[in-house]
Amino acid sequence: MGVHLALEQGSDAWLAARRSLVTATDIGVILGLSPYRCEADLADEKLTGVGQEASLRMRVGSAVQDLIGEEYARRTGRRIHRYHGMVRHDDIEWAAASPDFGVRGERRLVEAKRTSSRTRFADGIPQDVEAQVAWQLGVTGFQVADVAVLVGDDDFAIYEQRADPAVFADLVVVAEDFRARLTAGGPFARDAARIRRDYPSDDGSQMVADEEVVAAVRTLLATRADRKTLEATEDAIETAIKARMGEVATLVGQGFRITWKQTKPSEQIDWKSVADGLLRQLPETEAQALVGIATTARQGFRPFRVTLDKE
Repeated sequence: MGVHLALEQGSDAWLAARRSLVTATDIGVILGLSPYRCEADLADEKLTGVGQEASLRMRVGSAVQDLIGEEYARRTGRRIHRYHGMVRHDDIEWAAASPDFGVRGERRLVEAKRTSSRTRFADGIPQDVEAQVAWQLGVTGFQVADVAVLVGDDDFAIYEQRADPAVFADLVVVAEDFRARLTAGGPFARDAARIRRDYPSDDGSQMVADEEVVAAVRTLLATRADRKTLEATEDAIETAIKARMGEVATLVGQGFRITWKQTKPSEQIDWKSVADGLLRQLPETEAQALVGIATTARQGFRPFRVTLDKE
């Protein structure tokens, strides 16, 4: 199943095709599950063709895909092949995917992932990756996929995921809604990072809160109060445990292990003091010139503060 599109991954034609299609990497963003970008970022990419600049993390992930594939093959004994081009759904012409690998002789996909986080795959496949693979399986018609993960530099894990037609049908509905909003020009969900990019500065004006904003502020204050209470409780419990441990380095119990070890001593250099000392030894004009060369303008940030009126 699936219609193969002979497009070289990364080529201009491949990028142009992605703009008009909903791909596997898009679906987690549309669902609001991606830890890296929001729906508004994806909409910009689809509408303008200007995509998010590849970060170092993304480039490293792409660079080690073949290595992850080789390790997967070595551990499973399966023969794999690189997927080239793009696969489009038989009936849904705007639904597509570009899987990493396929297993020879089986209708099985392999998705290669690399992460430096020890917690991202601690509980299995993260939801954004699960949605990505579910979309790949739905588009290609394959029944199973393996997610091969390199954690850090030395931990390797393989997670199996089965196709679920009902889940794919639900994802199609969500994707159709996104496409409709693309045609209408929005609205699109934005995360905190996007809000900071959209509004880096203020105009000095003031607005009066409506009922919706008032309710949001009240909820924010209540949430902050609950967090402070929880943090205080956490601190008190942790302090009590530390008091029982005293100079003991490790505490073990049924189902848990706590370590409280001192790190090795280290040296820190106060480079500001070093620079100040060296500047004092220079003539005033040379010192000012050096400071000028090393000085750059940095845009101010916008701290978010809530101040309560005095009763």
